[in-house]
Amino acid sequence: MFTFLRVIRAVAGLLFLATIVGIIAQLTFNILHVDTLMRSSVIVVMAGALHAAFWLWVFIGLRYVINEIHQKEQGTPHPGLTKHWHL
Repeated sequence: MFTFLRVIRAVAGLLFLATIVGIIAQLTFNILHVDTLMRSSVIVVMAGALHAAFWLWVFIGLRYVINEIHQKEQGTPHPGLTKHWHL
């Protein structure tokens, strides 16, 4: 159970990072090649920010869920999740 949830948490973290890289790539392309911020680019960046916020919420939320389940079963928080960014 914990392994499955931790794998989903790792995938959520990777999708969060990929979204951030995509936002940076979009902004870099737009600024380097167009010299202004187009409306379509702003919409893509806003949608990307919402997408990144969702995956960050999933990443942090799964840490809470894993710790709660482990707390109920073992009596202590999960030892592999002592820091916020651990998978």
